Amino acid sequence: MKGLSAVIGLNQFLQQFRETLGVTWDPPTDLSAAAVEAIEACGIDNAVEIKHRRSVLLSLVNSKFGLNAQRFKEFLDGAATRQVFLNYHDKVEVRETFDSSDVRRFDRWLISRGLGSDLRELFNPIEVDETLRLLADQLKNPKVVRSDARDCDPEERRESILRSLFGSFIFYCFPVRRMHEHLNRDCRTNYLPDFYDHLQHFHPSVLHRQRALSFVVIDDELRNALGDSLRDSLYQFLELTYLELSNHCWLAILIKPFRDGTEDGQWKLFSDLVLYAEKHRETKLTTGYFRPEAIEAATLTHGVPLTPGQGRFDIANEGFFFKDCMVLPQQHDTSVETTSAHCDLLVLFEKNERDETLVPCPACRSSNVRGNSYPVLGVKSWECQHPLCPDRSAFDRGNRYSVAALIKRQAIASDEDQIPTSSLRRWKLDLVPNVNEAEIVEMILRHFSLHGDTVQFINTAHYGTERFGRQIKYASLSRANDDVRRYETFQNSALFSRFALKRPTATVRESESVLSGADDVDVYRGDSFSVLAGIDAETVDGAVTSPPYYNARSYSVWPNIYCYLYDMYNVAHQVYRVLRPGAYYLFNIFDYFDNENSIAFSAMGKKRMILGPYIINLFRRIGFAIQGNTVWFKGEIEGKRNFNQGNRSPYYQLPLNCWEHILIFQKPGGQHPPAKFPNILAARPVIKMVRGENTLGHSAPFPPAIPELLITQMRKGECVLDPFSGSMTTGRTARRYGLRSLSVDLHREYCELGLRLLREEEGANNTSQSALPLVFPQLLPDRAADSLHATLVSSAHKSTKRA
Repeated sequence: MKGLSAVIGLNQFLQQFRETLGVTWDPPTDLSAAAVEAIEACGIDNAVEIKHRRSVLLSLVNSKFGLNAQRFKEFLDGAATRQVFLNYHDKVEVRETFDSSDVRRFDRWLISRGLGSDLRELFNPIEVDETLRLLADQLKNPKVVRSDARDCDPEERRESILRSLFGSFIFYCFPVRRMHEHLNRDCRTNYLPDFYDHLQHFHPSVLHRQRALSFVVIDDELRNALGDSLRDSLYQFLELTYLELSNHCWLAILIKPFRDGTEDGQWKLFSDLVLYAEKHRETKLTTGYFRPEAIEAATLTHGVPLTPGQGRFDIANEGFFFKDCMVLPQQHDTSVETTSAHCDLLVLFEKNERDETLVPCPACRSSNVRGNSYPVLGVKSWECQHPLCPDRSAFDRGNRYSVAALIKRQAIASDEDQIPTSSLRRWKLDLVPNVNEAEIVEMILRHFSLHGDTVQFINTAHYGTERFGRQIKYASLSRANDDVRRYETFQNSALFSRFALKRPTATVRESESVLSGADDVDVYRGDSFSVLAGIDAETVDGAVTSPPYYNARSYSVWPNIYCYLYDMYNVAHQVYRVLRPGAYYLFNIFDYFDNENSIAFSAMGKKRMILGPYIINLFRRIGFAIQGNTVWFKGEIEGKRNFNQGNRSPYYQLPLNCWEHILIFQKPGGQHPPAKFPNILAARPVIKMVRGENTLGHSAPFPPAIPELLITQMRKGECVLDPFSGSMTTGRTARRYGLRSLSVDLHREYCELGLRLLREEEGANNTSQSALPLVFPQLLPDRAADSLHATLVSSAHKSTKRA
């Protein structure tokens, strides 16, 4: 009889569903069975009243199709004109009153917030007739283009819409608690209305916050205490912190400036720590998204000279995720100008370790879920499969969620965790002048931890045991075990054997010369390694370049990060060879977002790249000394690349990326006095887009201020090299300062572009006796590399005579 009662209840609910929406439809067997099971478990006598069920069903149509989206936006805009701004809780509440057309609930919200009744005139939800008309249109001829809308015929689309609505309707035919108790046995033991509380109680391992943030300061005191074991000790610290830090939590490292022998110790340590933090864990992956054979094949096809098994592509290098390096100039004002002021570096990492622990659906609490996706590398995503889940999309796609997303959602919902507007403004960019350690502590606590968390501070000042609702514990950084040489082992690991390999000279390819019309301007079209291989050693006086950023432009595409680094490494070998002892090489690079293609090929593999740390490591392997890093501050960056999505809560507050590296390398030796470079270069990027059109002709030019850093310190007649010359900014700048230049680019059109721009600059200065002829030179026919050698050597000898 109990089963019969459930079937009767199903028919009653189905009849109301049909009448309310004006449809003729029968649920499929699986959905009917799930509904009967739920009705039987919850008890038909416990169903909510008919009027409420009808309201819920109409609200479901509005919410699933976003039918009140525009009206809700107009409400927010109108409220803002009255200086009323809604927080997360307010937005959720008011949006639900719109979807349910519940004016009484809206009035209660006004009273609870102490707001005037003048906002009542902004309450304008969609009418029931309009809701039903729009739904009928969707059922007859579905046109909505959304990610949750499968590509299928209209009848199948109609079925998916009605399935989603009916399943959610059945869920809300009963009090939510009863449905949760039906779908999750833990809820029958101890019902916790808040899902985050439920997870903390029944699944504590996925949410433990015993170490939610670690912060360490690396200063002279710590370096002196650790001595020669500095890097090994810091590597040991990174290993232990990764193990002890709670998942989806953050590590912050403040690096103070220092010299390390003849090199800039701060930026060298930055490179060492970022590489080890990201890559120190060697893991043999077997999951489907990791395809070592494909990665190795692509690397070999590119020409990287690997012997079988040398690169150990079956091993993935994992660890923290590098999120940002914030540059903090030590000055007494907040303006950002070109300066030699010392800068602290605040390096931010996030721990995202794959965790296969099954987490129930936060909406229906069912464990009928599947985990087949990683929206972010290392972050497991689950998709609810229960047909009665109220969060199924309009087209019956399952609710997708992850623990990392749930933590962020909890932060949004917590009033105690809302970050002051002043802090958001102060830390908007990743270059922030005039801050002290106390301000840094406040920022990382507010932006990267939650109220109630336990955090760890190492080698910092004392800030009490509680701050902003976080519990602070203090620790020391232990000296590394002398028997474990972590730094040496890592530098010789399989990771670097995949790309730190010399290119055989037999692979030198054909190149061609481009006539510039001037004795002091040499331009060559070809791959940089091949062109530079034809130049005599120690015949060039300096170099400046901004290479193609790995896969950031259509003209720079590599199969994976290993191929890119292999090419950068070998061109740098040639640059090192042709530079005179003591010469400088300025290398502009940016740690932007992309996919290394070393583990996953899908969009989930996108992450903050660590090109700067890679380049510092590789160039030092060649023999270059890292003498500093002029931070190119590009000013306020347009767009919304700080990813806070309008939230004032923790974990959404990555700053806007406003700077790039200009790494300063020097070839040891030589008698010239050392050059001086600023620590910050304030220079706006080249404006190339005008009304949507690229007026320059090159997609990634850098401003003349970058090559001027070196060129203004060189002597007239000396030769400056740009191995990736693009539109010839370095060569054109050298011409203006009376220097010789050697420009190399792979693409003919950029060689032509650079010379055209040079000709236009010369034409604008008719008083110059050495102006280039107005007749634009043509490219010479291709020639073999050995024929090119004589021309290049001759050019280099001219440079020697002028010097």
